[in-house]
Formats: sequence, structure tokens, C-alpha cells
Amino acid sequence: MDDRIDEVMEMGEPTIHDVAAQAGVSAATVSRALNGGLVKSQTRERVRAVAQTLGYRSGSSPRRSSTARAESIGILVTDIGNFYFADLFKGLLTVAHQHSCQLIVDDLNVENADEVVDRATAATAGQIVIAPRLEADMLRARFDPAKTVLVSRQLEGYATACADDREGMVQAMRHMASLGHRRVAYVGGSEGSWTNAKRREAFLACADQFGLESTILGPFEPSYGGGINACDAVMLEHDLTGIVVFNDLMATGLLGGLLERGVRVPEDLSLIGFDNSVLSRVVRPRLTTVDVRQERLGSSAMRILLDMLHEGQAEDDTLRGDQSQGLVIPEMLITRDSTAVPSAKSR
Repeated sequence: MDDRIDEVMEMGEPTIHDVAAQAGVSAATVSRALNGGLVKSQTRERVRAVAQTLGYRSGSSPRRSSTARAESIGILVTDIGNFYFADLFKGLLTVAHQHSCQLIVDDLNVENADEVVDRATAATAGQIVIAPRLEADMLRARFDPAKTVLVSRQLEGYATACADDREGMVQAMRHMASLGHRRVAYVGGSEGSWTNAKRREAFLACADQFGLESTILGPFEPSYGGGINACDAVMLEHDLTGIVVFNDLMATGLLGGLLERGVRVPEDLSLIGFDNSVLSRVVRPRLTTVDVRQERLGSSAMRILLDMLHEGQAEDDTLRGDQSQGLVIPEMLITRDSTAVPSAKSR
């Protein structure tokens, strides 16, 4: 074993994979052992001893080959079929191509987290995680803060790239108030979603700010089907004239369900989504929505991660999120055809 350690040390700065190989564990286990994750004490001691012997520092830059081959970056995402991710991936790819990086995309959820993280950690230099529904403890236990950027999620100690949902909701609710709406609802996504919690909180604060009566409907699945399922709850709110929906995908399902029930949009109900996905531009009526700047989110997240991997830290300490900090991308309301002055006749 000493000979193998000597070989590793002669090759230059050791990587997490070198430590994993010498300790007889996975790269993900090394990350957890060195960053306070959940591992057996015996394993933690063995990993730390190997790391110290090799001179490995958590967050060290990946060793470059003489041929300067392309880096592999893991993109781990929940709900990979959501239209929301189309523009986000465009931003990721643009920066990745500029830096000759290869992207490895995988679907991440609670059930497969260990398998996916082990695979990504072993095959990539760093990870961008787009998983607002995963619990904080799960993220901390599996992802090395020195090699991870979280998108649409803030977590203390991690670099983050998020949209400014508070400002986006302010614009949406100001628009509703300016049209004359007085009672509005928020149709929420998954209960465990960090993004949903932030948008719901912002909705309630903005309702107070603009003097609107508000109600919360949900939670519902953040999908087209979830939007359809929300129709029954909406139909029970007879004096409701405006709705803000968690995302465009849900809003599209809700729109279809309302039209089937004879509810006119926007004459009877005004509808605002979130994301400015392609769906918002192709449905009829076209959807008024909050543009969360997915492409910029993607490109920013990739630049942050590459800077961390190459320099060992984010270029700005404020990129490491706490309860209020992180890289925050401004949002903008896109006004289309699904909002209007409420009709005099109540549903």
C-alpha cells in the first residue's frame, strides 16, 4: 500500500478518487467523512488518515492531465421532464462548451440518491444540483460543499444560484392589484419544495402589502396533472378572480381544466404562472408569467462551479448561501393574455 501511496503522491495533487481508492470506499463516502456527513466512526478515521497521508484537501482542484482533457461535470436534477429545465440546460451547456467540459446528467430523487451521488462523484469533478425538494440533511450528507453548486435552493455553506422569487411575486401581485383584483389565490407545488415555500411566503407577504385578500390552495404535484387536479379546489372559491400558480406546467394544466369547466380565462379568472417556459408562449390564451431567467441561472451556476474547482473557492464569498445570501438572479413579469380586469359578474 505504501508503494501505491508513493505513486499517487508522485503524480501531483491527489484527488478525492485517490483517497477513495486507498481507503477502500466510494468517493461519496470520502466526501461525507471529510465534511461531517453520516458515516461510521471507523470509516471516518480511516478516510481522514489516508487523506492526511496523501495530502488531500477537501475542495482541491481536480488534477489536470497533460493533454488537458475535458472535465466532466455532473448535473443532478429532480423532475427532469419539466419544461422549466430546457432554458436552464441551455445556459449550462453554453458555459460548459466554452470551457471544454462534458456534462453528465442524472435523475435524482430520494429513492435513488445514494446510487446517483456515488456514480456522479466517481465520474465527475463537481456537481450542480437542481433539487429543491430534497431535504437539507440529505444534501449535506451526500454533497461536498467545495465541489457543489445548488440551483434554486439556498443552504448554509453551499454556493448557490437562485432566482429572486420575492421580487417576482411583488411584480405579479402588483399587476393583479393594478387590474382591480381583490381576492387572489396561490396554487402551490410540493409541500417539501424549498422553492414552493419561498413563493408561498412571498405571496402572503405581497397580499398584505397590496391589501388583497388571499388564500392558499394545495399542495399539488408541480406537474400538468397537478394543475388539472387543482381545478376542483379552485372551483370551490366562488369569489376568486385571480390566481398565481407555482409554475407554468401546473398553470397550463389548470388552464386546460378551467376551460373544460366553462371558466373563461382571463374574463372570469386571471392566471399568472412562474418560469416563462416555452409552454407559457404556446398555450392559448398565452400565459402571463414571471420570468425566472433559467438560462442565466444555468450559466451562472456553471461559472461558479468551474471557479470553485479551479481556484478552490467561489469568486465571491457571498455565493456561499446562508438563510438569505447567495447569487440571486432578478426576475421579471411577462404580461400576456391570461390576465385582465375582473368581470363585474362573479363566478
